[in-house]
Amino acid sequence: MASTKTTHVRTLIIGGGITGLSTAYALEQRKDTDYLVVEAQDHVGGLCVTTCQKGYQFDFGGHLLHLHTAQGKKLIKKLLGTNLQRHTRHAFIYTNGMQVPYPFQQNLWALYPELRALCVEELKRLNSCSKISPNNFEEWCLKLFGYGIYEAFLRPYNEKLWGCALSELSCDWCGPFVPAPLRKEILQSAQRKPTKPTGYNASFYYPKKGGIGALVNALAQHVTHVRTKAKVTSIDLTKKVAQINKQTFIHFDRLVNTIPLPDFVNLLNANTHLKKAVTALKARPVTIYHLAIARNVPHFSWIYFPDQTQPFYRVGLQSGFASDSMPSKKSSLFYIELPGLVPQTSAMEERIWQGLHQKGIVSCEDTKLFSAWQTIPCAYVMFNTTRAQTVPFLLNELEKQQVYCAGRYGRWEYSFMERSLIQADQLAQKLAKLV
Repeated sequence: MASTKTTHVRTLIIGGGITGLSTAYALEQRKDTDYLVVEAQDHVGGLCVTTCQKGYQFDFGGHLLHLHTAQGKKLIKKLLGTNLQRHTRHAFIYTNGMQVPYPFQQNLWALYPELRALCVEELKRLNSCSKISPNNFEEWCLKLFGYGIYEAFLRPYNEKLWGCALSELSCDWCGPFVPAPLRKEILQSAQRKPTKPTGYNASFYYPKKGGIGALVNALAQHVTHVRTKAKVTSIDLTKKVAQINKQTFIHFDRLVNTIPLPDFVNLLNANTHLKKAVTALKARPVTIYHLAIARNVPHFSWIYFPDQTQPFYRVGLQSGFASDSMPSKKSSLFYIELPGLVPQTSAMEERIWQGLHQKGIVSCEDTKLFSAWQTIPCAYVMFNTTRAQTVPFLLNELEKQQVYCAGRYGRWEYSFMERSLIQADQLAQKLAKLV
């Protein structure tokens, strides 16, 4: 029987993904080295890792760096140095035989004349003076864009992605992620192309070499106290002790959680009221299919597919922004994102191929060189009324017991990597004041 071991740290960090490593990095920068990062897998990085198989290098879908703050840019450039490149977005929507530049709502000029006229007419019908606040995502879309744009793209795409009616989703996540140009700008786009791209992802950064895993590796070089293959099996917040691999006990003064909030709460001994509350939290899983073909396809960043006839909702061109992702320069590597947990079978691969062929992305002459599957169980947190009430309650109750949650999964939100990095730095600053 394995003997038990006991140790103590001031700060225990659960999860060695980008948020956990960033928190440890930020503590190190403040000369606080009395911490420990515990990671269940045999490597750090979580979903922010780059996999290499048969010479092909790929991430968990499109792990791109959207940097909007001086703090975020400074930190990323400090970590990656010259191993960083800025890219301009080249994204489209393929729907009903149309290729429309993204965002749809600011490129009405690309629509069929009849659909363009409908979108304009419905937009002009809106009451711009209405003070009524939308109660859900459906109402938010209709209030800002009108029925035409809603039915042409926003409803079918988002229903496909989220797997539910848009009236079931709240609109508290929309601000940074759904481009909302002014009404006059939307109307102007029916007459001419916009002069500049809009949206939080109009441009993005990506490592020149090593995939997004290069960022994790850069962080890990500055983090000295990490234990991998260290699965947390239970936590007692009263005694402030966590059990690791059912045999090691780590005592802590405060705890930072970066793993999915429901998973963390379910590790807690007692705390039945928190466990009951967390059952209401849901997430939409995503399946990713990586595919390489023996041809250089015309450049694009990613393409959206709202049509229900296609099994995928988005296709990205990994080789378009990562030149080292393939063993041969005369090939293309795609990441293909499918909503939900789909069967990883040859029949599904054939359906994906046929969908790509129908849209002109692959041809009959193309040869498949490589393919691989991945899944993300909690890809998109379900934003609904229940979440809006439950998450603040959980975070507040946990903080009372010196448990601090950070990152996309720790705070159970929809965000991007820059936000995780900044949250980690802010949390480290807060913890420094509590010493």
